[in-house]
Amino acid sequence: MKGGNWRLLRSVVALSLPTVLVAALGVWFFVDRVPEIEKAEKNRVRAEYREVALEIRQNPGSERYKRETSLPEGWRSSVAGKMAPGRWGCVPVETNGFAWVWYDGGNGVVFTQTPLVGERDYRTMFLLFGSFILLVLVGVTFFGARFLVRYAKERDDFVAATVHDLTTPLAALRLTIGRSEEESRLLVDRMVNLVRNLGDFLRLGGKRPPPERVQVDLAAACREAYAPYREDFRDHFGGEDVEIDCAAQSAAATADPTLVAQTLWNLFGNELKYAAPFGRVKVRIEDGGGKVRVVFADEGPGMSPRDRRRAFDRYFRGRGKSGKGGFGIGLCTAREFARAMGGDLTLAANDPHGCVFTLELPK
Repeated sequence: MKGGNWRLLRSVVALSLPTVLVAALGVWFFVDRVPEIEKAEKNRVRAEYREVALEIRQNPGSERYKRETSLPEGWRSSVAGKMAPGRWGCVPVETNGFAWVWYDGGNGVVFTQTPLVGERDYRTMFLLFGSFILLVLVGVTFFGARFLVRYAKERDDFVAATVHDLTTPLAALRLTIGRSEEESRLLVDRMVNLVRNLGDFLRLGGKRPPPERVQVDLAAACREAYAPYREDFRDHFGGEDVEIDCAAQSAAATADPTLVAQTLWNLFGNELKYAAPFGRVKVRIEDGGGKVRVVFADEGPGMSPRDRRRAFDRYFRGRGKSGKGGFGIGLCTAREFARAMGGDLTLAANDPHGCVFTLELPK
């Protein structure tokens, strides 16, 4: 098990420890103390009835009491104890809320009716209260453990996203050094913006800042994002460039320039790894319905229906014949960026083979 997972496991165990200790304490209390509490409660009830019997013994001739020559047959099993020179007992009648308390001094039975003394059911009270406390602790432990697991996942996602966000322009910058000062300057500017965004990401507690809403020329953005990959695509296409066709009357979209650049970098990088070794890649910019779409159509090996459904899952990498390296978060990040800007990124099969990625942004 990796070090991070061990730390997570230790944190979850530490979080669960109070629940385990309280549960163990509850079991001990229920087994060891509750019987003594119940016994004390029975003695309290018995003592109150005995006080009534003692009054009968001290004044057996009172008109308040009833008399019988002998103890009724149904009361014989109710003997509670001795009281010199006789004995006494009580017969609770719970349905009517009273009890018969009697005293037999040897000259007949004297008895009276008295209110029923309630006996507290401490066993049930403890079970209910203990169950409630245990349920609360289990809930706190569960949600705390889930928070720790989610935090660990978000932390890993953040690290992976940070590496990915910085790797793409760094790799592109390495390719442009000594070849194009203008392209290098643009990439450095993009990296500065990325670092600023990462700082905002940390200050906001792991949430990306809201995207900007400015007019972005998608045709120019496509050419800029393509530039770092140009030589690699030309190597695959016999010296020819990827065709970028602008069929839209206006290629301007309302979006965040930095997020658009990162999204297009991811798409060009994905096409370079998975499609370019097998066939041509075409990019077409079109509009309609208040949206501007950038369509990447390739003639690569394509993806199975299962892989297309999971293509935007974080850390998913297809089982195709091409593509090396990467974290499996490029497409996921690209779609997150597109949706954050009010658009979307979708995937479909190309005919007869290959894939079609469509980036859609509002005008």
